[in-house]
Amino acid sequence: MRSFRYLVKEGFKNVWSNRLMSVASIGVLVAVMVLIGAAILLSVNVDMMLNTLQEQNVVMVYTVDKATEAQAREAFSKVQKISNVASAEFVTQEDGVKSLINDMGDQYKELFEFVDDGDQKGSWLPFGMRVSFKDLKKFDETISEIKKIENIDHVNDQRELTAKIVNIRNLVNSAGLIIIGLLFITALVIIANTIKITMHTRKLEISIMKAVGATNHFIRTPFVIEGILLGLISAIISTLATYGLYTVVANKVTSMSVSVVPFMSVLWIVIGVFLVLGVITGCIGSIISIGKYLRKEGSEFRAF
Repeated sequence: MRSFRYLVKEGFKNVWSNRLMSVASIGVLVAVMVLIGAAILLSVNVDMMLNTLQEQNVVMVYTVDKATEAQAREAFSKVQKISNVASAEFVTQEDGVKSLINDMGDQYKELFEFVDDGDQKGSWLPFGMRVSFKDLKKFDETISEIKKIENIDHVNDQRELTAKIVNIRNLVNSAGLIIIGLLFITALVIIANTIKITMHTRKLEISIMKAVGATNHFIRTPFVIEGILLGLISAIISTLATYGLYTVVANKVTSMSVSVVPFMSVLWIVIGVFLVLGVITGCIGSIISIGKYLRKEGSEFRAF
């Protein structure tokens, strides 16, 4: 326990003794983590927007003109049973007329009443169905299934919009993973270089420790603790910085009537990513930096 307290104390002392490099490392790490946080928040917001678009991506299905209501409802029942159909709503001929009037304006209301055959409003229109899908990746497959159903004449499939939604989601997710990976490597290099500078300033001390029988683990631990401390401090500052920047951007975007994901709903995700990133980069960076020197069995240290 005394050894552990001593090693932790040495880790804190390393950070303070090389405070200029520590501040520089923390500054760069904060920049890296804020960029990673921005990538995460952008991905979450785009995913939310695409989910909203997906829910609103309604496909209109129309029956053949001569189909009776019984035949149309039978076709509707078969559409509902398709596995990828999330929801389906039957549109009567009368509902179709009301929809046309809403789209074109009340000035055409008398015209539609003139065209109607007696009390049966919209008899000249086909029956329709509003259909939404669970998974847009199965869009073409589901459309093909719907078209095979008897008495189905036409599907207004909005194919281009669907393809754009899927492509944007895939692009954002792929770009986010690549950016996070590159920034993680950058953070590793930064931590490793900081630990290397600290180690150079303590070469004589390390040489003496090895001469009196100190193990590699005993020598390595303060540097690992130093790396972890730098990572944890960077994670705390990055969380505060990301929150402040996101709040400013979210307020401006919200003022343009665009909804965004509340930061508090992803707070623990961001904190978790930053803490894990800080600890991992601190450990790996310090181990890489000190390891190659310890493997030389103190040859460089004894030169002092």
